[in-house]
Amino acid sequence: MRLTTILTLMLFVLGTLSVTEAQERVLFSFDKADSAKPWQSVNDGVMGGRSDGRFNINQDKKMEFLGTLSLENNGGFASIRARGRNLGLEAGDVIVARVRGDGRQYNFNIYAQSNLSYRQEFQTKKDQWIEVELPVDELVATWRGRVFPNEKLDPSKVTGLGFLLGDKKPGPFKLEVEWIKVGKPLGELNTVVCEGAYPQHMQGVCTDESFIFWSFTTTLVKTDLTGTVLKKVEVANHHGDLCLHDGRLYVAVNLGKFNDPAGNSDSWVYVYDAQNLTELARHKTQEVFHGAGGIGYRDGQFFVVGGVPDDVQENYVYQYDSEFKFVKKHVINSGHTHLGIQTATFAHDRWWLGCYGDPNILLVTDANFQMKGRHEMDCSLGIEGLSGGRLWVGNGRCEKDQGCNGKVQAVFPDDQLGLRVAKVKN
Repeated sequence: MRLTTILTLMLFVLGTLSVTEAQERVLFSFDKADSAKPWQSVNDGVMGGRSDGRFNINQDKKMEFLGTLSLENNGGFASIRARGRNLGLEAGDVIVARVRGDGRQYNFNIYAQSNLSYRQEFQTKKDQWIEVELPVDELVATWRGRVFPNEKLDPSKVTGLGFLLGDKKPGPFKLEVEWIKVGKPLGELNTVVCEGAYPQHMQGVCTDESFIFWSFTTTLVKTDLTGTVLKKVEVANHHGDLCLHDGRLYVAVNLGKFNDPAGNSDSWVYVYDAQNLTELARHKTQEVFHGAGGIGYRDGQFFVVGGVPDDVQENYVYQYDSEFKFVKKHVINSGHTHLGIQTATFAHDRWWLGCYGDPNILLVTDANFQMKGRHEMDCSLGIEGLSGGRLWVGNGRCEKDQGCNGKVQAVFPDDQLGLRVAKVKN
């Protein structure tokens, strides 16, 4: 082999390695004898509070942040942090932490050469490992609970990071951390196109961040994270929005007249095995008077949304327990939305509700369906919460003789805009 060929191959290999290393640089892991050395606990005791937050490295080589949160003496936070060395961050970097929590909302903090900390909230899923993606450019400056939106982080000056719990809910907590990395871009979850074309338009999307599940009115589709189809089945017209819980898909289904003022809808929730899309059960939800269009899940309860007639100036959410026994009808003082609500997800401590219309409307409420925002934005074909503070918004189009397609785009919550497109490091 000629010397020039050998040098070319060496340069290629070295170049490939440098890219890989940049994408997956480990900041902290917990599999060495001195893994705990950089870390320390900082709790509200520094201000007179009584919260107990501490950490240890367990036998599985995971760090545990655990203790009891207390609101006594005006306290209410517990934290752990690692400081003392420059982390070598750059603008556009994304920090990724693999964590398993207790269903509570935690804060991720970054510390630079100032009194400020830079923060982003993330929601854990009880007893489930998730990867939380934390874009450095999205972190918000804080000091003693105050927010400083105009203070921008200089990533090159970051000297530490940590986790904080301050959700004002007293009681025990536990967050496990397997590793913390830097350099991974938002990746394959940023934009995904569903393979193929379908007879009817897209109605909703959900994911466990291992697979994606798509509803196309008369077809259910399961894909991998690149959008490659793994399984699809024909279903009754029409299947609407869907959600995923405990290995099962729950789909809002209307078999009657949607939006009929006389209530001639025929509302159901169909249940499918998420592994093979086999139908498992059907539950009547006839309380959804004008037709079931969407569904979301929160804290052991299912919430079905649907249509309203043209003259109605509010929207309705129908709550069911885990056995689909009717619990309560919620009223959202939203103003009129054309054809009611079509899609729903509970993510990042809020409900996100997509509506048809011209213009399309996105409703944002708190956990109890009190209005937080109404935005001119199209989320009517799907909206789903993701880790890393993001959501997916679905969209697609139908063309004559070619069928209908679908894709999802990652977005971030924005108090002013409702949602904004996620930035990706080039």
